[in-house]
Amino acid sequence: MPPLVEPPRYRDYSLTGPEGKLAVQKGLASATWYTPYIERKTLRRLMARDDWHASRDMAILYSFIFLLAWGAHALYANGHTAAAGFTFFMYCTLYTSSGDSRWHECGHGTAFKTKWLNDVFYEIASFQVFRLPETWRFSHARHHTDTDIVGRDPEADARPLTMWELSKAFFNIQGIQGEFAKLMRHVNGELSPAERTYMPSTERPGAFRKARVWVGIYLSVVFSSVYLGSVVPLMYVFLPYTLGAWHFVLVGVFQHASLEQDVLDHRLNTRTCYINFVSAFIYWNMHYHIEHHTFPMVPYYNLPELHEVLKDQLPKPYNSIYEVYKEMIPALIKQRSDPDYFTPRELPPEKAKPAEEAHLSFTPDKDGWVAVSQTDEVPLGDMLRFDVGPQTYVLYHAEDDGKWYATAGTCTHGAALLADGLVTGNLIECPKHNGCFDYKTGLPKRPPVKKRLATFPTKVEEVFGVMNVYVQVNNGKHRQIEYDNDECNDTSTSCKED
Repeated sequence: MPPLVEPPRYRDYSLTGPEGKLAVQKGLASATWYTPYIERKTLRRLMARDDWHASRDMAILYSFIFLLAWGAHALYANGHTAAAGFTFFMYCTLYTSSGDSRWHECGHGTAFKTKWLNDVFYEIASFQVFRLPETWRFSHARHHTDTDIVGRDPEADARPLTMWELSKAFFNIQGIQGEFAKLMRHVNGELSPAERTYMPSTERPGAFRKARVWVGIYLSVVFSSVYLGSVVPLMYVFLPYTLGAWHFVLVGVFQHASLEQDVLDHRLNTRTCYINFVSAFIYWNMHYHIEHHTFPMVPYYNLPELHEVLKDQLPKPYNSIYEVYKEMIPALIKQRSDPDYFTPRELPPEKAKPAEEAHLSFTPDKDGWVAVSQTDEVPLGDMLRFDVGPQTYVLYHAEDDGKWYATAGTCTHGAALLADGLVTGNLIECPKHNGCFDYKTGLPKRPPVKKRLATFPTKVEEVFGVMNVYVQVNNGKHRQIEYDNDECNDTSTSCKED
C-alpha cells in the first residue's frame, strides 16, 4: 500500500485564531519595520499637501463619470446598443475602480490638505466601491500596522488563492458578499468577532447608524425603479459594484499576492510596478506601493518623486502588469500544494547611511524640568524630539501664537514616533496611520487615534543671557500601547501606564 500523502496545511488567517497570538509572541504585531534612508528635509517636502492636485483630478474624474453615464443612456435611447454597452462598462469602471483609490487616499487623509475635503470624498468613494467607511478606516489602519502578518492583517492575502477565486474577484463577487453580510450585521447593531479586534467601541454606534443610512439609500433606489418602471436607477447604482471592479482588482491583487508573509520589510511583501498613465490616473499612483507602505504620509501626487529618491534601496520595479502576473500566477498555483512557498524578492546592496541625528537626551532636575533647546533652535511651526531615559517626547513651536508645547513622543494608537510625523497648524500627524492630535491639548482630532496624547508644561527662562525652553516631564501621564487596539478592554490589547 503506497504511503499516504499528507494534505498541505493551510494557515488560519482569521483575526481571532491562534495565528494572531503567535504573531504577538514572535514580536510581529505592531513591530518596527525596515525603513529606507531619506533625508529628513526631503521627506518633509514630499509629505506636504495641497488641495490643487486632488481637486483637479476629482473634477476630471467626475466629469468623465457623468459624461459616460449620460452618453450610455443617450446611445441606448438612439438604438446604438453595442456602443451604449461599452460606454456603460467604462462608466462602471471609472465609478468603482476610481472609487477604490479615492477611498484609499482620502481615508489616509493625504489627498487634500483640507481635512473636510478628505472626509467628504472618503464617504462618497466608500459608497462608490461598496465599503462601509467606519470599519474600513480602522481595518486599513491595522493593515498598515501589520502588513501581511498572518492572524493580524484583516487584508492579508489568504492562501491558497485559487484561479477560480481570483477569476471571481474580478467581478468583486467575494467583496460584495462579504460587505453585504457586514452591512446586515451593522444594521442589526452587531459586529463580527474580527471587527471587534480593531473597531473601537466609541465608533460602533456611528458605524451602525451609517449602515442604516446606506440601506435607506439603497431602498430609495429600488423604489425609484419601481415608481419609474425602469431598471436604469438599479443599473447605475448596483451594476458598477461588479462590472466596474475589474481594474482595481487587476492592479490591487498584485500589491502583496504570492509574496513573503510574516516579515517586517515592505520590500519583501509589497510590489511596485510601472503602469500606463490611464491606469495610474484610475489607481492614483498606488502602483508605487512599496513607497506608499513605507511612507504612507506622502500624498499620491508625490509618490513618483519618492520612488526616484528611494529606488536604489528597493527591489527592481516590475516593468508592466503582464510581468507581475507572469511571475505571480505560477506562484499562486504552487502555493496550493506548498502554502509555505513565496515569491522571493532580490534586495539591492544596503546603502551606506549617514550617521543618524543624535537625539537629545536629558536628565531632569528634582522638579522634573529639563532644558530642551534655545528659543532660536526650533523654527515656528516645527518640532524637536528629545528623550528622558527610555521615554521620548516632542517639543513644538506653535506658528499661530509663538508659544511652546510638549507632548509624549509616541502615538497612542500604534506606538509610532511622532517626531517622524508632520506638523500642520496645531496638529501633529502620526507617520504610521495618519491619525492626528492637537499638540496643544493632546486631544485626538482624526481617526484612527482615539486616546488622548499626554501633554507637559513648558516655560521659557533666561540663563546667562540665553533664552532656554524647559519642559516638565514628570507632570503628565505617558500611556504606552503595547500594540494597536484602541480599546483596552478587548482581549487583544495590553495597555499600561508608566
